[in-house]
Amino acid sequence: MSDEQAVYEIRLRGHLDEKWSDWFNGMVITLERDREGTSVTSLRGMVDQAKLRGTLNKIWDLGLTVMTVNTVTPSTGAVQEGN
Repeated sequence: MSDEQAVYEIRLRGHLDEKWSDWFNGMVITLERDREGTSVTSLRGMVDQAKLRGTLNKIWDLGLTVMTVNTVTPSTGAVQEGN
């Protein structure tokens, strides 16, 4: 298993309070609405594969719905979909 870190953006359906940031490995929590007006929480941060899996397990345990998981290009902040 690789211990290489990458910047990930995980988008969740619904709003998650920013106080959860520490529980999610210090990922930055951003609240927004999508084009249809649905509440969306974005978690973004640099984690390795083990922490990514742990974060996804925590999301599962909370019963939250994952919309997307993508890597982000660190230099530009652009989301690379489908990774």
